[in-house]
Amino acid sequence: MNGGFTSGEYVINPGPKVRPEYLRLPRDLVDLARGFNLDLPEEYQRDAAILVFSIECTDRVLDAIPTPLGRAQFSRKVIECLQGHASGHNDFTPELLAWLLRLERLIRRRQIGSKFCEIVYVLLANSEQMRNTQSSSMFVKGAVKEGRLMVELLLLILGHAGTPQFNEFMRRVGEPANLGDKLRDAHRDFAFGELAIKPGLIFHFRLIYEMLRRVGCLAFRFGGHWRILAWGFKSLFVEVILIKP
Repeated sequence: MNGGFTSGEYVINPGPKVRPEYLRLPRDLVDLARGFNLDLPEEYQRDAAILVFSIECTDRVLDAIPTPLGRAQFSRKVIECLQGHASGHNDFTPELLAWLLRLERLIRRRQIGSKFCEIVYVLLANSEQMRNTQSSSMFVKGAVKEGRLMVELLLLILGHAGTPQFNEFMRRVGEPANLGDKLRDAHRDFAFGELAIKPGLIFHFRLIYEMLRRVGCLAFRFGGHWRILAWGFKSLFVEVILIKP
């Protein structure tokens, strides 16, 4: 299977187009939970994987839309689909439609649809602001906000399956993790018109500083969890070596 995710009897095949950094996220979540002596039930592992691959596909399709108006219309149709409305389904790729319908059934089953769609709405608006800003400070704020919001979507889906300490860690790690993603992808995003700021030395330094500052606070707060710290340093190393000059 090409990057498939298996949890007990459930097998999820994200498909060949999924970006490699997303493929490891469902497994990372399971490892992180175990670091807090938390064994996520298979159902929640599956649902978290559905969320991850739905976000990845939505982001990939959104990035391919060249105009602000087109992206705004697409974002509206994504929200409508998650709310259970059938209009606009023909505007999605078969891959994206399959993920969104799966996600819609998930949030309806969990009875979190209203709050979930509110967060997705803010996420999509924030994404457009990040794409267009010429300010590195505003971009950092947007990246931090995006990281927090994506974690909130995950915690909504996990519901009572998470512990307070695990949830706190996830909320704290979302910010530096997303900053690391932006650092790694900066040159590619600029080349494809997904970033308005030319990623020079100052821009990279700002992202590195903001990421490491938050990593330091995280290490101080959760220093007693050696498995978590080992995972964090391994992930940070991977982000660094993947940065393209």
